[in-house]
Amino acid sequence: MLLATGRWCARRPKRTVAAWLLLLVALAAAVGTFGRVTSEAVTIPGSDSQAARDTAGAFADAASGRQPVVLYAPADVAPLTSSGQRRAVEEAARAIEGVDHVVAVTTPYEPVGGGLAADGRTGRLTVELDVGGRDITPETTRAVTEAAAPAARAGIEVTAGGDLAAAADKGSTGHSEVIGLAAAFVVLALGFGSLVAAGVPLLTGAVALGASLCLIGLAGHLMDMPSSGATIAAMIGLGVGIDYTLFCLTRFRELLAAGVGVEDAAARTTAGSGRAVVFAGSAVVAALAGLALGGLPLLHALALAPGIAVLVAMAATLTLLPAVLSLLGPRLTPRARNGRKARGGFRARDKQDAREEREEREDGAVRASGNARERRDARKERSAGCGAGEAGTEVTAAGPDGEHPETHAARSRPAEAHPGAGGAPAGWGRIAAFVASRPWRCLLGALLLTGVLAAPASQLTLGQLDAGDKAVGTASRTAYDRLADAFGPGANGPLQVVSSLPSPASGTDDARITAVSSALRATRGVASVGPAQLDASGTRVRWQVTPTTAPADPDTVALVHRLRDETLPGSTGGTGLVTHVGGVTAAQADLNERLTARMPLVVGFVLAVAALLLLVAFRSPVVAVKAALMNLVSVAAAYGVLTAIFQWGWGATPVGLEGPVPIPGYVPLLMFAVLFGLAMDYEVFLLSAVRAAYLRDGDNRSAVISGLSGTGRIITSAALIMVSVFLGYLLSDDPVVKMFGIGLATAVALDATVVRGVLVPSTMVLLGRANWWLPGALDRLLPRLAIEDDGHADAVPPPSAPAGGTPLADARSAS
Repeated sequence: MLLATGRWCARRPKRTVAAWLLLLVALAAAVGTFGRVTSEAVTIPGSDSQAARDTAGAFADAASGRQPVVLYAPADVAPLTSSGQRRAVEEAARAIEGVDHVVAVTTPYEPVGGGLAADGRTGRLTVELDVGGRDITPETTRAVTEAAAPAARAGIEVTAGGDLAAAADKGSTGHSEVIGLAAAFVVLALGFGSLVAAGVPLLTGAVALGASLCLIGLAGHLMDMPSSGATIAAMIGLGVGIDYTLFCLTRFRELLAAGVGVEDAAARTTAGSGRAVVFAGSAVVAALAGLALGGLPLLHALALAPGIAVLVAMAATLTLLPAVLSLLGPRLTPRARNGRKARGGFRARDKQDAREEREEREDGAVRASGNARERRDARKERSAGCGAGEAGTEVTAAGPDGEHPETHAARSRPAEAHPGAGGAPAGWGRIAAFVASRPWRCLLGALLLTGVLAAPASQLTLGQLDAGDKAVGTASRTAYDRLADAFGPGANGPLQVVSSLPSPASGTDDARITAVSSALRATRGVASVGPAQLDASGTRVRWQVTPTTAPADPDTVALVHRLRDETLPGSTGGTGLVTHVGGVTAAQADLNERLTARMPLVVGFVLAVAALLLLVAFRSPVVAVKAALMNLVSVAAAYGVLTAIFQWGWGATPVGLEGPVPIPGYVPLLMFAVLFGLAMDYEVFLLSAVRAAYLRDGDNRSAVISGLSGTGRIITSAALIMVSVFLGYLLSDDPVVKMFGIGLATAVALDATVVRGVLVPSTMVLLGRANWWLPGALDRLLPRLAIEDDGHADAVPPPSAPAGGTPLADARSAS
């Protein structure tokens, strides 16, 4: 199917490119028409905060709730209590009432208004709109602040807060994408030695990114999509899109250098490397799907956004890329060196020409004879003469009838077609030989390094962010600081206590209500309690409780539990009242508790899926389990770095923070799923090379050296691109985006170097033949796959496996 897809797109390149451009234009038009919607609302089914929110729905509130507009009179102007300033504020309030979607405005001077600070310098207008927070646009916020011009002319500084501020602060991360693309271009240009080749991954990655961001923006109309969701999706989608194209383009250039025609090369690239892309991309999506076990709509949205980005990147790699390759054709052929065709860019060989000619003559003689012993002797002779870095050079063969497809694929492809089949850059060849010769020393050293990085993760605690963690100068941060200075830190995150009465109350002086009011005021950590409010039926009542501490302060979370566990049960006993505590802080506390409870389930699912996929791909329980466990190493190190920088504040200033900030509960969980999926890219690429070499030669140690030698450069280049993309997002003002940028960059960098370059090969050398152990029952059950097989066979058969054996179980072993 992939071969046919690649060939169809390569034969009709202009039609394929036009279809993608038309899709992109249509999606952009849809976003322009309907808008891109985000929402920071958190829904937690079955939680106490959600019950409070649902019960409060009985009150006749505006869709937006009461949004603050903060008024501040600097020291060089009259206070808000002066008659002139009061007239200006009231005129501004009347003007705001005329703004679209505004249904009510309350001034600080009214009894139910936002209030005035004791010094008369700070006050709040409250604005109610007929749209929810997710539908408040930057244009609406701008219209509200512009309507407050009478107050501004009087010298009063007007700052929107709440959802109005969140809408105004929505910024583009386009500069981060540009930085990531520029860094990727430099890496690709140096690796390929061709500006045209370097531009191909950027083109497909940019098209896929544009399409996926449009789809995610439209998805916000159907679900609560956090603003950070699109940014995280862009970060991941751009990284994997470029990486997927890089792997395929490398294979395409190898085929061109080997004399394969453009159309055939594009089709075979899609069938071979495209299959690895489908496998790796499916692993990312499967890992993200595990977040559904968290049972939270927020996790569903945060998993859907990057999932869409990865799926679109896969689709672009399998359809748009072969069309682009077909159009550019010979311009992507590696430059000739010394009169011979180059073999590759990232997999370029550094063998001497005389040695290559000698091997070709030997292979020709072996093909003519067809004798199995001569083939083995030729391989041994070359291995002895060329060194470990060149182990695994293959005698290409067309498999015999009945040969297992995976063995046939491994043996039949040209040596340069295998990721690890030929000589790689000398640097990685030396590293591979060093690790293989000192496996215990390398294993312990790598574990020590990752252990040091992961150590802070033992103190990782889940918290919540508030507007006080926003960048200085943003509307959210300015409004937050001014309200906290004037009314206390708790004014930025009041709690809402809601009760359902078994029988209607005659008024707010009902004994059941006054008992609760008194108990709330007497509770430690409560700064003030607003007057009780009854709904129209008299069966529901609510109070606004202002804490003495900030929304993100752990003491505020402690107050939530104190109210739920002590104050409310004690004041409502025997009355039949059913009481709930809601508000932003209460919802975030419930969210973190739910995430903590569900995390083992999600982690177990992701581990099981990763191990199962690797088992199916490589038919080795040991390799599958070991690879899944190795992925935990880079994740743990990322958690440790995250804890040190954000929770402890080490190095917070260089990443654009003023100091320590809490880590929201969903960040580690989402990062775990994403990292496990991304790690599969490099895992599949490396293990495919090792396994192909092992199937050819049956020498485990040489296979490990060959696999690492042949894939080290392209894996580190791909990782460098992804790390550059991730670090580009440190320019975002959103601390959550910074967390993902640092965490993902750390994990990918470690995964591509320490894990894939040291831990994986050292453990495989130590395990020896046990790597490829496969029980007979499992052998019969598992399908036989060749991850990078392009379906092309053009040589003579290899030696047959012993009767009754499987390709892995019967391959010759070493080490």
